[in-house]
Amino acid sequence: MGAHPELPATATLNNETKSLRDIIAAAPTALLGKQCAETYGELPFLFKVLCAGKPLSIQVHPDKQQAATGFARENAADIPIDAPHRNYKDDNHKCEMSVAVTDMYLVAGFRPIAEIAQNLKLFTSGSTWPDNLPPLNDGGADTIRNLFAALLALPQGTVNAIIDNVVARLAADRDLYNVDDWQYWVLETDAEFAQDGGETRDRGVFAIPFLQLIHLKPLQGVYLPAGTLHAYLHGNVIELMANSNNVLRSGLTPKHIDVDELLNIVDFAAGGPKVIDGRKHGNAWLFDTPADEFGLSYQPLTANSEYTHTSGDNAEILLILTPDANTEVTVNNGSPAPETRHGSTSVFVPPETACAIHTDTDATLFRAATGHAATPTAGAATFRGSQPTTLKFGTSGLRGLITDITDLEAYINARGFLRYLREIGDAQTGTTVSVSGDMRPSTERIIAAVAQAIRNEEMQVQYLGRLPTPALTFHGIHHSQPSVMVTGSHIPYDRNGIKFNKSTGEVLKSDEAGILAAVAAVRREEYECTDGLSKFDDDGAFRETADLPAANGSGAMLYTQRYLDFLPSQCLSGRRIVFYQHSAVGRDLIVELLRALGADVIAMGRSEEFVAIDTEDITDDRLQTLQELADEAAREHGAIDAVISTDGDSDRPLMTGIDEKGKVCFCGGDILGVVVADYLRADSITIPISANDLVDLHFTARGLQPLKTQIGSPYVIAGMDAAEGDAKVGWEANGGFLTGSRIQRDGLFLDALPTRDAVLPLVATLHAAVEAEVPVIDLFRRLPPRCSKAGLIDNFDTAVSKALIARLTPNTDAEEIAGSELGNLSETLGRFFTADRGFAAIDRINFIDGVRVFFCNGDIAHLRPSGNAPQLRLYACADTQDRADAMVSMAIAEPDGILRELETWIRSETAG
Repeated sequence: MGAHPELPATATLNNETKSLRDIIAAAPTALLGKQCAETYGELPFLFKVLCAGKPLSIQVHPDKQQAATGFARENAADIPIDAPHRNYKDDNHKCEMSVAVTDMYLVAGFRPIAEIAQNLKLFTSGSTWPDNLPPLNDGGADTIRNLFAALLALPQGTVNAIIDNVVARLAADRDLYNVDDWQYWVLETDAEFAQDGGETRDRGVFAIPFLQLIHLKPLQGVYLPAGTLHAYLHGNVIELMANSNNVLRSGLTPKHIDVDELLNIVDFAAGGPKVIDGRKHGNAWLFDTPADEFGLSYQPLTANSEYTHTSGDNAEILLILTPDANTEVTVNNGSPAPETRHGSTSVFVPPETACAIHTDTDATLFRAATGHAATPTAGAATFRGSQPTTLKFGTSGLRGLITDITDLEAYINARGFLRYLREIGDAQTGTTVSVSGDMRPSTERIIAAVAQAIRNEEMQVQYLGRLPTPALTFHGIHHSQPSVMVTGSHIPYDRNGIKFNKSTGEVLKSDEAGILAAVAAVRREEYECTDGLSKFDDDGAFRETADLPAANGSGAMLYTQRYLDFLPSQCLSGRRIVFYQHSAVGRDLIVELLRALGADVIAMGRSEEFVAIDTEDITDDRLQTLQELADEAAREHGAIDAVISTDGDSDRPLMTGIDEKGKVCFCGGDILGVVVADYLRADSITIPISANDLVDLHFTARGLQPLKTQIGSPYVIAGMDAAEGDAKVGWEANGGFLTGSRIQRDGLFLDALPTRDAVLPLVATLHAAVEAEVPVIDLFRRLPPRCSKAGLIDNFDTAVSKALIARLTPNTDAEEIAGSELGNLSETLGRFFTADRGFAAIDRINFIDGVRVFFCNGDIAHLRPSGNAPQLRLYACADTQDRADAMVSMAIAEPDGILRELETWIRSETAG
């Protein structure tokens, strides 16, 4: 039941049967609803009844980016859409929600490594298991991936020998196993899919001991996000999914299996999907998912009682599921002659349309609608008649305007995060959760809301006072407890944010879907709570003030001690440093640390109003402020070695050196990271694609190839996790430095801290200058002569920036293109990056994150929207600082710089 181009449903309209896709295409706004038509342009979901009388294939579905890339690649290769070996039938993802109507058994998501190892003992015992297969150890998802891939690559004869041995041993004890044992399904799947009279075994059997076995009872559900390897084994479910037919198979099928593409799509992280019980709402039960395209609910229909249904703002499909084929179902949409059918049937309901349904026996109504419109109160979720703005994840946590981060919104997101931790086993009743925040005026109120969420989730609040983000994260990792930081980092004071940490450190991109699903469930609870019982007034403020406990200083002490233990005593003795305090949350802690290390620290520029400092965008005005501080300090105290600072939450450093004339010289964070990595003697480098290419020039000359990731600490952390090395480090273009392993230097140890940190790059650089007996600025003069600059413009509509990047990104899975592959893209970009602006011909373009353009004269211009603010950035690299500065100036000039020209162009293109 849907309108996918491969096999759309048919529908009867005015006594004529047509394709539902054609009917909708004739009047999309009227039949889908304005919002749905503008957002998707088609019915965004597929709705089906799935009956598994025997095990179905093991399969996985791609996410949106993977689908778009794969579909374009196969189109470019002229692979027919119906070719058996084609992987991608469209450019959409295929997350799905299933609700059982009988007992359903399925396998989905990987078990923990220890469980897999225990299960595989049945396979590894005996002589049939090859000795050269990768072992299972504590390597996490990569360990599982490596072994799983090796099993898929085994010769058929080896597959036969292993499964022959396993099946023979299990068959001898068959009476010991039932449907709740994974061993039972090894026998069932082998019996079903072995070919040639049992002579050829299906290697899909190997997946059964790897995957979690799930038993859904009637009207229980499960949500399967993209990347989840799964197979339905036996039973009947209602299935609702994004509008896609993209399926990659892993076994238990005679159909095409593309092992390489499969391994790119599957999420090998341990942890299967959770069983979801419907949430009661009036006479209906709702299933909460993070999907935007669909929502699902059901409710019972009583025999000979009329049910009147009114749709919301978007189209819906109703499925009336009857106990037998003789049940009489009458649907009245207001026409003179109601239609009567027999047995289960479905109805397409346009927006704001009413229909009456009557059955002569008890039945069940399943309702599919766009997004959360499946809730009986159709349309977007509202709180007492208003529709609050919800926080969204960017590259570094949740962000939003402080007017949108009400007590209610902060509470909902924090409590959803804590529920997610319960689901993954990272927290339980009584767990201590640490909280902290930056110096913004709105921070204390938001911390209080977070603290109340912790209490109401029956956990313990530990308030560590105002503390740098890395200090809070380090405290949490050290004590194996979650933490929540309230900070907007470098963004203006009228905004703020919330950053979540598990007991092991930052939440990663793989956690976001689970967190959002839990947040959605909490949101519905709070929005549906009656006024008399709610903790919040109509504006989302607490009716009774939420208090914070007394601040605990253990976080600051632990963080400071980390550096005192690693750096030699009094190692900065003789250095005179200006620390620009402004409103940085670490302004006192860092000054005290530097003095403990022997530095002569002059603290200046303290502000009681919040100052937004972006260490990727140091403006001329900001440099002038730093110069004035240096000049004043030099007049009063003598020669200065450096002027340093951090951003608002003290996880991004600001480092400058002083040249021979007393001029303050800013050092960009990506270059600063090179000095720090050298100081730590790193043997593994992970950086985002936006970093100055000086990093590549420097380390490749030493035989070390940096790993490039998307922008954002979660991506850098994932890159470090996957890398090999004894001293694994990473950093961002803003200078925030991460360590992915415990590092030893001259007999002293530095514990890992896989989150952005400002203190380590500051103290490491200062000590490196001491050891080299040179001014700080000379450390950077020794590096390859490449200069960088970053700048941004505000009020750049997010939808427009996304459309711009999409328009400039070709349909290819390649991370980089050059030469003839550039095609018209070179001409398009050349209209803006022109010769009279000093740009040469385009040499190549990288698409890892945004659009990074390499010009033949060595210039680099990298376009990328902000992850969680209406901003568009340009990162520039050039052979001179003047050229890098000029590139940024030309890009961000108002009202007619390069970025605004691109905005005008893409708006015109989109309108056309």
